[in-house]
Parts: sequence; structure tokens; C-alpha cells
Amino acid sequence: MMKQPIIGITGNEFNNKADDTGPLLSYVVTNFVHAIKRSGGLPLIIPMGSTETAKSYIAMIDKLVMTGGQRVLPQFYGDKKSIVSNDYKLERDCFELELIKEARVQNKPIFAVCRGMQLFNVAMGGTLHQDIPNHWQKIPADTGFHQIEIEKNSPLATIYGQKTTVNSFHHQAIKDLASHLQVIAQAPDQTIEAITTTDGSRFLGVQWHPELLIYKNSSDQSLFDFVVQKL
Repeated sequence: MMKQPIIGITGNEFNNKADDTGPLLSYVVTNFVHAIKRSGGLPLIIPMGSTETAKSYIAMIDKLVMTGGQRVLPQFYGDKKSIVSNDYKLERDCFELELIKEARVQNKPIFAVCRGMQLFNVAMGGTLHQDIPNHWQKIPADTGFHQIEIEKNSPLATIYGQKTTVNSFHHQAIKDLASHLQVIAQAPDQTIEAITTTDGSRFLGVQWHPELLIYKNSSDQSLFDFVVQKL
């Protein structure tokens, strides 16, 4: 029997009461767990921790999945806050930046979703738009929102073809693409929807949330099959 690849999934934290009196919870969207299991992987949730623990977490896993969530603090890409928002978490940014660093050092593949893709771009030296219009959908999460165009020679084209419809739940987006990164999909307004690396490291990032689409669109489950078995 072949060994199941261990797929680390970055966790988030939230308080389940508006007045912060409830316990702080660590979590991931369960569809990540389901998608990875269906692809033959063994999901392992990585809770937020100190930067000193990142090396050990990466050593435990075969591949890393960077999930969505809060905005990335602009201090990490040399900018100042230009919007009014409290949707930041410094501890998460610091920890996940260290996870990215260690994954690259240990040559572990990275699959990044939404915030995860944005943070990877920042880790590589790129910048972000702090707020963009018209990319937060109000229809159900498992419903497509806009079409994207995909580079024909990219791994995504093998899965989706050169056009597909994706969901959209983000306020930030890549502004300046870091060196050693390549755009492989864009929205009609030229928002970057997927990237990969050009330096030979194993990385794929998407702006949409494929985990929320796996039960409606077989191609989004096939994306996780690719990540778990081939990335």
C-alpha cells in the first residue's frame, strides 16, 4: 500500500462570540479536509504558532496548503494602511511567512488559496492592492461569480481548459508580482487569479476558493487531486 502524502493545512483563529467572551477557536474550512481526503491525502491541520515552530511543522508534512482569511498587513510589503479595517492578524502573518520560508528551504510543495496566494507573493517580494471593488460575491459560496482566462501551457489549463468560472471572496489582490513568479490566470478586469513559480520550486496559487466548489464542480476536486498527487 502506497504511503498517503501528509498535507499540512494552515489554520486560523476566531472567537465565536461578538463580545470576545467565548473561547478562542482554531479551525480550517472543513472542505479542505474533505478535498484532500478525496484526493488520497492525509490532512493535517497546522494551528497558528510561534515562528520557532515552523521548521518542525514543515518537517512533519509532505506538502503545504495555505488557506484564506484575513488581509495581509501592508507593513510586510513596504506600505502603510490606506483603508479602514481591523481584518488583520499579525501573529498569523508572521507564522505563515515563516512556514513559506521553511517549505522552500525543505523543498516542500506549496498550494496557496486566496490570502495564501497573496501572502506568498509578499514573501517573494511582491505587493498587494489593499482593497479592490467587485470581487466579493453575495451569492452562495459554491456558485461561480466570474470567468477567468487560463494560460494554455499551465497545469490549470489541463484541469479547467483555457476558460472557467470561479467564485470570488477577496478584498485584496496582487499588485506588483514578485520576481520568479508568473501569472497563469486572470479575471476580465485583469485581476490576477492564479500564479506559479519560474525558479523550479513547486508552487501553485489561486485567488478563488476551490474548496467551496468541490461538490458542484468536478474540476475543482481535480485541482486538489493534482495538488495531492502531482504538485
